[in-house]
Amino acid sequence: MRNRLRLISGLILFTFVLGHFTNHAMGLISLDAAERGTKIFIAPWRTLIGTIILFGAGVTHAGCAVWSLWVRRSLRLPAWELTQMILGFSAPLFLAAHLAATRGLTETSNFDSSYTTTLISLWVVLPWRGVLQAVAAIVVWTHACLGLHTWLRLKPWYLRTQAISSGIAVALPTLALAGYVAIGNEVRDRAAVFGWTTQMFDKAGYETWMAKFVGDFEARMQIGVLIVLTSVAVARVVRAGMHRIKKKSKLYYSPGNKIVELMPDATLLESIRGAAIPHASVCGGRGRCSTCRVRIGRGLDSLPAPSESESAVLTRITESPSVRLACQIRPTADIEVAALLPPDITPIQVAASTDYHQGRELTVAFLCVDLRGSTRLCEDRLPFDVVFVLNQFFAELSRALEETNGHYAQFNGDGLMAIYGLSGDPRAGAKDALRGAQAMLRRIEGLNARLEGELSEGLRIGIGIHIGEAIVGSMGPPETPLCRRWATTLTLRRAWNPKPRSLASPWSSPPLLPNSAVPILRHSRATPSPSKAASKALRSTPSITLARSRSPIRQRLLNRLIVMLAGAPEKFYLAPHNRMGRSQVV
Repeated sequence: MRNRLRLISGLILFTFVLGHFTNHAMGLISLDAAERGTKIFIAPWRTLIGTIILFGAGVTHAGCAVWSLWVRRSLRLPAWELTQMILGFSAPLFLAAHLAATRGLTETSNFDSSYTTTLISLWVVLPWRGVLQAVAAIVVWTHACLGLHTWLRLKPWYLRTQAISSGIAVALPTLALAGYVAIGNEVRDRAAVFGWTTQMFDKAGYETWMAKFVGDFEARMQIGVLIVLTSVAVARVVRAGMHRIKKKSKLYYSPGNKIVELMPDATLLESIRGAAIPHASVCGGRGRCSTCRVRIGRGLDSLPAPSESESAVLTRITESPSVRLACQIRPTADIEVAALLPPDITPIQVAASTDYHQGRELTVAFLCVDLRGSTRLCEDRLPFDVVFVLNQFFAELSRALEETNGHYAQFNGDGLMAIYGLSGDPRAGAKDALRGAQAMLRRIEGLNARLEGELSEGLRIGIGIHIGEAIVGSMGPPETPLCRRWATTLTLRRAWNPKPRSLASPWSSPPLLPNSAVPILRHSRATPSPSKAASKALRSTPSITLARSRSPIRQRLLNRLIVMLAGAPEKFYLAPHNRMGRSQVV
């Protein structure tokens, strides 16, 4: 609830700052344009409802920040989070006088604060405050952008538009400060005219006592902020001293086999940070990103059940009860944990991270593709031409995978392997694998048509499909991991090197696969002979081979299972035995 209140109040304050900066940017046009802009960007906030919303948001945001400072057991924070905290607590110190002059006087007297009178105070009467105001604008904007970025960087759309967002985040304050300087110089030029400054202040209803009011208000507000922060700091020191005399539980952390003391009443993430152990936390411990998740070993029974917010996050990533968010649990007994993500994980990796990336046993479909005649292709061409053709070939295969929910898993020079069904639905995975094979065949036909002048004969491929249980996870170098598999109960053979008769002899022309046709799946038992049309289709259709299991009974059941899961059309033909003693289904 506290994080939600802080977010909502922060968005309200950001909306006000956004309008204020836009109003400043209008100063690049003229002072009169900026004065008219206040009726759009400032006036709504000076109504009764606007005042209640704005000041309510300010008090709520400040209160949440102070409470967060108190409940933290450790101030070992990432640099960006520490910067955001310092800027947030320093903003009231910079804005106290501005708040007193623009709203304090307006609410307690007949003074009508306008854009012009404010600029006269900042650029003519007290120029040093004009510089301080520019610094305050930078402080507030930086704090707001850090908070907004922390909230949005887990959103997929934000990652795609981050370059545009960053440009706006730099351009808007730049234009605002440029407008502020432009109208400031314009005000100084007008103030050079004798009597203009006095006329503006008299028109606004200024009285001499108001200067003392602004100074006293600023001093009281700054002293109040410092008293609150000092009180929290002293209370934290006292609490830490009391906790030192208490017996502390142990934290057994891996990787690294580290043993440290748990901080009393602290979250697990705070204890980890307090021990200077690097640990992932993209959202800063707000329970939004799940990157701080750990697997609990010993000590799981002593933890309370997940809260509603923690359960909502965990449900999206895992079903294991031993996985918890380190920022949401406060262990009170010895606990053994294992980090599940690297400490330097980025938001882009978070957006792509799902349960299977961390390792999961799934029933998936494997699709393997092999380019026929690749050796002859390389022998007859220059290296540049070979690389060009192969890049075009793999680009088409990659697009086919994207269209059919396939995941690239392995590259073998003249072939690749893809995985289907990572969502956990074997039926959908089998269907997508067959659709992927058909999409590849169609795309290779299109590629052959485009490269007709470059190739003496069209590119031909062999496709193998296998379905079974496997351990799937993201493996490889940390910078470029791939989604890979370890087969368990079923052995994935070299499906990209099948040898049915339909592939043994070369084709005289590029093969065609009608939309109503079904790719070939090899069965392990003999079946009745097909019609002449089926035999003709078998000889002219490229094959998709299902790898054979060591157990004939298991193989027969699995092959029939993939046909059932794929939901194949009615045009299914059974081909006669090939030389290997197996029949084929078309």
